[in-house]
Amino acid sequence: MIRAVRATAVGMLSVASGSRVLDVGCGLGEMSRAFASMVGPAGSVNAVDLNPAMVAAARDRDPAMPADAAVKYEVADVASLGYRDEFDVVWCERVLQHVPDPAAAAGSLARAAAPGGRVCLLDVDWGALVVDGVDEALTARVLEAFQLKVRQPAAGRTLRRRLVEAGLVDPVVRSVHAVSTGLADAASVIPVLDRRQAALVAEDDRDAWFDGLALADMRGHFLMAMPVYVAVATRPFQD
Repeated sequence: MIRAVRATAVGMLSVASGSRVLDVGCGLGEMSRAFASMVGPAGSVNAVDLNPAMVAAARDRDPAMPADAAVKYEVADVASLGYRDEFDVVWCERVLQHVPDPAAAAGSLARAAAPGGRVCLLDVDWGALVVDGVDEALTARVLEAFQLKVRQPAAGRTLRRRLVEAGLVDPVVRSVHAVSTGLADAASVIPVLDRRQAALVAEDDRDAWFDGLALADMRGHFLMAMPVYVAVATRPFQD
């Protein structure tokens, strides 16, 4: 599911050999390592995450292939990156939904891009998440409560505007409608479907929700669908 979204975004960017890439919110570093392969030893990749444990885990997973760019791993906050005019590609995946000030984060990302560089934002729209196969009233209640736990549940639909407000130009936006009919696949990216994150569901609804999901999956009735937005814009040569 996420692979399809990432493929769409990478296709919009056409990352070139020798490019300088910044991956903000790198998590376990999957995209950082992919970019290292794309840009090669003549390029560079900076992988940034706010969580030191994630940065350490990403560093541990890096195979450091000779034909790839070396990845520099750092702990940093998206809203105060400290970079300016440095990167040909700035990638920020599923981060804005978590930040208190998306406009400040977008501004920080825009400043990190070199003139002519591109900023790519990917994020979801939790307000458009649908789940089928479980009691409809229960589903509506659980999903509505989950949205209240996300700082920016509608982040995906705002990405284009964030880039324009940050002073970037030539914005392009795509929406990938992610669909999954397997609970394990969906739960790997949708936390409210993951029994290991049961605390996201009210205690009174918890057993009915996760048992209902499991039963729907077993019967072949389960479906999850949600739009994921990709927005790309360019740092102008003259701000």
